Amino acid sequence: MPRTRRDVLASLAGVGVAGLAGCTALDSGSSSDAPSLDPAALREVMELGSPAFPARVPAPISESFLERGRARARELLDSVPETMSPEEVPNEAVREIYAEAYADAAGDLDPSDADESPFEALRGLRYVRGAAAMAKGTYDAAVGDLTESDVRDEAEEVRADIESFRLGTRYLGDEPDRAVVVYEAVENLVAAAVRYLDNAGEYGRYADSAPRVGELLDAVESARASLDGARHVRDRYLASIADPIEFTDAFESTASSLAGITEDRRAEYPQEGLESVVTAEGFDTEKLESMPAKDLLVETFVEVERGLQDAREGLRSGRFATALVGVHTAETHRRAFEEAVTAVKRGRYDSVESAAAVRDAKLGALEALEAARSDGSNPHLTRRALVDIAYQIGRGDGYFRDDYYEDGDPRAARNALAQYATTEFAARETPGASAWVLGTLAAERGGVDR
Repeated sequence: MPRTRRDVLASLAGVGVAGLAGCTALDSGSSSDAPSLDPAALREVMELGSPAFPARVPAPISESFLERGRARARELLDSVPETMSPEEVPNEAVREIYAEAYADAAGDLDPSDADESPFEALRGLRYVRGAAAMAKGTYDAAVGDLTESDVRDEAEEVRADIESFRLGTRYLGDEPDRAVVVYEAVENLVAAAVRYLDNAGEYGRYADSAPRVGELLDAVESARASLDGARHVRDRYLASIADPIEFTDAFESTASSLAGITEDRRAEYPQEGLESVVTAEGFDTEKLESMPAKDLLVETFVEVERGLQDAREGLRSGRFATALVGVHTAETHRRAFEEAVTAVKRGRYDSVESAAAVRDAKLGALEALEAARSDGSNPHLTRRALVDIAYQIGRGDGYFRDDYYEDGDPRAARNALAQYATTEFAARETPGASAWVLGTLAAERGGVDR
């Protein structure tokens, strides 16, 4: 399964790292000596909204493909009844699990979010089709029409299809900015397909039962849907290009060289954990504990680690577009971390004196995102990176919705401000990191842009 930000934090083997992380610092600091902030003004900050950065891919996704995926899910669900009768399935627990699975699948067939991008709809087909397969697999196994062995045989067929697709995919495209983003999306879809099959044998809520067969069929159908999506994105992209050119060697050599540079830059910081990194910059981590500066520094450097892990894994598995996006993430946030260090040393982000300060931080983040999005030099890679950065606005807003905090709790404001600041610093560095990655790629190809 993909590593989450929490996984990254847990892997940084330094004493006190988890205590530094924003996701685990809800109890840190005391609100007794902090100023009480106007709850109404803080709600107004939240109501400023979050920017719309739906995930996209610069390839023309066909509506007919999306409809075929939805039709496949409907076909699976329509092939089984809405309920199991006690006569055909005496086991009440199985009937209840089936009823829940059927209801979940039927709900997934409802119209999707109107703001969803075609690429998000394409990715979502794996969940819709998987949910319908869970219901069908459970029913068919319960009435004796399907066995776990049958589904495992089907899984091996899908695995062979995935490997055939992977081996048959070359990095062909038009221009580097677009190609990197398209092939990273293709690689992620293929990697998801593999994970579904791998996880099916390791994880599950049920054992030796009809619902277990349903779980396995869910994984197989989800993997097949992910592979279908990868094939569609690749094929539609190539169909849009009159004279595709080869990027394979350039992607591999650039990803390898930039990963090496990024590793060397990471090596300039202490290796013992995140607390040692912050301490090495001259900060007293105990004093930082009650400041927005703490999470700002932590959040930026955590993303350096995540990007490096993505780059390493991409190189190891031959997913060179993924590795390029990984080094982009690492370098963006390394630069953001350096800028954040400078800002904190100048006395910024040491406290939250008013709701206006939180509002200014959010507006700064929104403005930085829009400025980066408007930068036309490398629009596809830059926007791809901003999708991962912009979500932190919503995380900041979430602190004001969290039942853990009372209205006006300065800890909520502090944590939210840190998220907004992290967004601002990272967004500002994104276009420059895009120029660095794509400029190096152009140099690897002899300075040829096409």
